[in-house]
Amino acid sequence: MTDIIELTDLQRRFKHGDIDVLALRGIDLTVAQGEFVALVGPSGSGKSTLLNLLGGLDRPSSGEIWVDGVPLQEADEKARTAHRRYHVGFIFQSFNLLPRLTALENVAIPLMLAGVSRAERDARAQAMLERVGLGHRLDHYPSEMSGGEQQRTAVARALIHNPAIILADEPTGNLDSVTGDSIMSLLKQLNQEEGITLILVTHDEEVARFANRIVKLRDGQIVEIVEQERPSSSQISSPSSQPQGKGHLSFGDIVRGALLNLRRRPVRNILTAGGVLIGIVTLVAMVSFGVGVQIEVQRNFETVGLENVFVSPQFAEGDEFDPFAPPQAEQPITPAVVAQIEAIPEVTAVTPSLILPQGIDLTLTLNDEAQPIRVSEGGESRFSFGDTHETLAGSRLADGQSAGIVLVAGLAEKFLAGGETYDDLVGQSVTLTARLPRGETADFPTTIVGVRDSFGSRTIDLGLTEREAIKAWWFGQPDILQTEGYDMLMVRAVELGAVTAVIEAIEEMDLRTQSLEAILDVANQVLALLQALLGSVGALALLVAALGVANTMMMAIYERTREIGILKALGASRGEIRSMFTVESAMLGLLGGVFGLFFGFLLGRFVDWVAHRYLINEGITGIGPLSVIPWWLAVGAILFAILIGILAGIYPAARAAKLDPVKALRYE
Repeated sequence: MTDIIELTDLQRRFKHGDIDVLALRGIDLTVAQGEFVALVGPSGSGKSTLLNLLGGLDRPSSGEIWVDGVPLQEADEKARTAHRRYHVGFIFQSFNLLPRLTALENVAIPLMLAGVSRAERDARAQAMLERVGLGHRLDHYPSEMSGGEQQRTAVARALIHNPAIILADEPTGNLDSVTGDSIMSLLKQLNQEEGITLILVTHDEEVARFANRIVKLRDGQIVEIVEQERPSSSQISSPSSQPQGKGHLSFGDIVRGALLNLRRRPVRNILTAGGVLIGIVTLVAMVSFGVGVQIEVQRNFETVGLENVFVSPQFAEGDEFDPFAPPQAEQPITPAVVAQIEAIPEVTAVTPSLILPQGIDLTLTLNDEAQPIRVSEGGESRFSFGDTHETLAGSRLADGQSAGIVLVAGLAEKFLAGGETYDDLVGQSVTLTARLPRGETADFPTTIVGVRDSFGSRTIDLGLTEREAIKAWWFGQPDILQTEGYDMLMVRAVELGAVTAVIEAIEEMDLRTQSLEAILDVANQVLALLQALLGSVGALALLVAALGVANTMMMAIYERTREIGILKALGASRGEIRSMFTVESAMLGLLGGVFGLFFGFLLGRFVDWVAHRYLINEGITGIGPLSVIPWWLAVGAILFAILIGILAGIYPAARAAKLDPVKALRYE
């Protein structure tokens, strides 16, 4: 018979403070393939220490230990993990079944760690459970089974991957005598039928009698070997071939295990993910507003045209502002100056603008119905940024020398008689009444040229002709255009490349210019900085949430220390344990990220709605959505949440991976 275990001068020392404790003192022993050996002795004799060394859970202090051709005294962590995964099956006194798994799932763990497909391992686990008489308990959890059934499940788990050696540590210690005898009979039968070498630790002489040989230990030394019934070569079967798998735990099984573990403490995990959720909500809401504003600015500039140049007069520094006298420009933009600019070869159009004085009180009267109004900012359509509301009747104001007014739908409704439509208002004459702060009033006749959609109920678009008349009356200067000129011009170049030449020609007239392209660049820089500042608030919240994730994972390690020891004993590597905990923390981040994105979207929609109502009340219409979540923000937020989870889980996962399996198995 071939020796499968060879021990030569095996010693194991432990350090207790400053004292060296010699648990094993020069053990010399050989075990043949297919032999059933019982290690017997009182507590502290070294039985469990020797079993841990044979299973690769511990390292010897000196000597040699060869098990199934593996020199465990010099094997590294990877080799000892492979030894436990493929060559050894453990049976524990306290069964060590994972409580959240069914009997079928518990038995399939060694195959899962070996990378065997789910369908194959379930079929093998079912067949093994049926063999040990538990075919009717496949879907039962350990808490639903008796002690004998739990130990039979543990036996099936130890045999499922066809190991060469079974190491059983007091397998009947928690069972009554009848159940214990049935378990030992089962082990004896499997030893004979499968040709598996069985090493059993016990202090019970009745249990030891099932073995072929009894090795008695005391104070870390072999004191006696009792031969009982040595199996003949004809009685020893060759161990079955081991199941073929990928050789490692699959990512799918890691994910499934993580989901299962997260369901163990749902309230705590939801609260932990809630911290990530708050951070993502803050991040998404803040950045989405920056993105929305940037898109709105870009859209408005593109609507007006990047080939446009804004021209305004220059004013002497130190001039005092007088609301009842026009400011004195160094070079007014008079109609003559406008004609000069129109004559520049690269210019295709010039649109003048007049801004009404601040605080002006206007009333619109139609058929003896008077309504207070406010004039939309920007005046003519080309200066009304963001005004994309639909025209409901008539037309909008044209560029340049335009006359008439356009009503918003809410204001037009107030002038409609029974059965009338918006079209009935177009062409009707109305009166604008302006009032000075000191009480004087003046009427300005005009005509309704159109009605447009809007949320407001007081706003009108006012033509250039009416603006000129109101401003001349306000300042008491009938020739105000010839003396004071326009407030601004919008000059359109033939193409974007001609903007520089147009600017140079206009600046030679002592006028101030600003191109939309330059303004847009500055605006984008400011908005990018704003996004970074707003995003940093969410990032800070996420960093705080990371502490919660790390704390949750550390608590999980303490709660699952014994489980980690079981998995390591069954062949899980440090890297796989690390991956399990890292994926769990990443899932906490993912959970918080997905729901944070959803609630961030809802928060953005709500604040967007409130902001639009405020802007409309202030007479600012045509503004697009202010909260925009582009795909890169949505994907980035979720990935960032996952990254936070991973970073928070790195240390706890490393702690879990480094746990000593022997100490972990003893943890209560």
